[in-house]
Order: sequence, then C-alpha cells, then structure tokens
Amino acid sequence: MTKNTFDSIYKTLKERILKGTYSIKMRLPIEDDLITEFDSSRYAVRKAIKQLANEGLVYSVKGRGVVLLEHTPQTQQFNLNLGELSGIHTSEPDQTFDYQTALVSFDQIIVDQALSQQTAFEVGIPVYAIKRVRSINGTRAVIDINYFNAQLIPGITPKIAKTSIYDYIQKTLKIKIAVVKRLLRVDSALPVDTDNLALGQNNCVGNMISIAFNDSGRQFEYTESHFIPNELAFTQLIRN
Repeated sequence: MTKNTFDSIYKTLKERILKGTYSIKMRLPIEDDLITEFDSSRYAVRKAIKQLANEGLVYSVKGRGVVLLEHTPQTQQFNLNLGELSGIHTSEPDQTFDYQTALVSFDQIIVDQALSQQTAFEVGIPVYAIKRVRSINGTRAVIDINYFNAQLIPGITPKIAKTSIYDYIQKTLKIKIAVVKRLLRVDSALPVDTDNLALGQNNCVGNMISIAFNDSGRQFEYTESHFIPNELAFTQLIRN
C-alpha cells in the first residue's frame, strides 16, 4: 500500500474534525493509531497535526494527546495569527504611555440566541458580561467588551475585572490558556463606542475580536476590543 502523504492525512483529519467525527471524545486518535490507519510515517502524521494546530483546530496537551478545540461556524473565521499580543501601543513609538482602566459595567447574564450567534457560546449558559474602558495618556481609546463562561471561569468579581482577569484565571484558578484566536476588522461605531470613546470625527472603530480556549478545548471567553483607529498601532493587544 502506498503511504499517505502529509497533505492527504491533514485533509482527511480536517474533514473529520469539521464533520464532528471526533467530537464525542474531543481528541484525535493517538499518534500510533493514526500511523497505522494511514500507513504513514510518524513525521507525516506530526506535520499534519501541526498544520491543524496552526489553523486553530487542535491543541497538543502533554500526557493527554491532541485535544480538539470547540468549533462553530462563528469560530471558524478566526484564523488570523497575530502572534504574541499582550498590550497596546500608541501610534507614536516615542510617546509616553500612561494607561488606566475603568470598569463601565459588570453583570452575570444567561446567553440567549442573539448572544450565542455573536459569541459562539451555547444558549442557556451563564456568562460574565463586562465592559472596561482603557484610557491612554488621558484619552478614552479602547473599550473591551468581555464575555466569560461563568461555569468554566467562576468567581470573577468587579475588583478582579478592574485589575487583571487573565492573572486571576492563570494564577488563582490555575487554568491553562491553550489558544487565543483573533480576528481584526473595522466596524461602524455603535452607541457603546460613541458613549465611551473619544472618537472625535471618527464614525468607525477598529475591532479586535478574540476567543480563548482552555487546554480541554473549551471556549471560555469572547472579547471585542473596540479602539480609535487613527490613535493606536496594534503591535500588541491588551489581553488581561
């Protein structure tokens, strides 16, 4: 039998993942089983899995195998790899950077159909709905609109939201953040933007949308970061 190539293994596995073949266990078969099934080399199987990981479909967990990330039609568009993004910079690299966060709203709500369509969270689950304005050098430049799955990330408080939710997730809850997918686009300004941002003459905002997964493949966050498009250079993005 002719050995399967990396490309044929990758395409077959991707098709199965998108069809839900492995969704019950949320894991790919072990490496040795894939080598046997495809009559292929270990290198070809690993290369195929790496490509699936690069596309945000799977995540390798030491000692547990290759975990499938939850996927929906909404999450499949999040394939833009923007690297390690962890902060915001002004468009002038030499400018002093004074950064403040203000909590605008903090609620716990139940996901309805409309919010599910937006965030990819299941209808009926509780989420923390949080809005925070980021002021840079005294200018209200960014508003983060966060939704966190309250079943996966319990115990968020307004005090935590004012400091760092990601520190709480990683240091207090000891949850491993496996993958963050991002989509960057430009949107028309909404009332939430005109009410909270110093948009001036701008009638649009930049929008960095992020969805985050734990190392069990479960989506725990959906965030939109709306920002003034002519004030900031997103060499990095706030992720806390």
